[in-house]
Amino acid sequence: MALRSVTMADDSIGYGRPPKQFRFKPGASGNPKGRPKRTPVVAADVIKNTLNAPIQYRNNGRVKTTTRTELGLKMMVEKAVKGDIAAADHILKIRAGAQGHGDLGIETFEISGWLPDYPKQTAEQKTQEVTAGSTLSSPAWWQQNPPDAEPNTSE
Repeated sequence: MALRSVTMADDSIGYGRPPKQFRFKPGASGNPKGRPKRTPVVAADVIKNTLNAPIQYRNNGRVKTTTRTELGLKMMVEKAVKGDIAAADHILKIRAGAQGHGDLGIETFEISGWLPDYPKQTAEQKTQEVTAGSTLSSPAWWQQNPPDAEPNTSE
């Protein structure tokens, strides 16, 4: 078996031996930009995408589509309605945490016919006013029996 000597004049071209003008220059990389850096996957985005994915379910024999989050909340509300105290507590905590993020349909109501509070009025004085069924209006009663004065025991 004779070894063939390779000289500078040997410019053979073939598999793995491109022509000289197209070969990489000494010191130059074949991939100058390199492999692009991988963008990290944020766990919050993965969770958000999973919870917001559509899902089909049956309701009264009909197939409906909603998000997984909404379906989970519906199931939790159903458990709470059936008497599961832990589910009810969890729903209330979710609602309380979401109140700062927009209108949740929370209604305000006004109580009418409530006895007004007066400065320095005690609960006992308010109770006496209700139980006595006083014919005096509350401001008139308050002016006759201020909290700073001694109780009127002459009656």
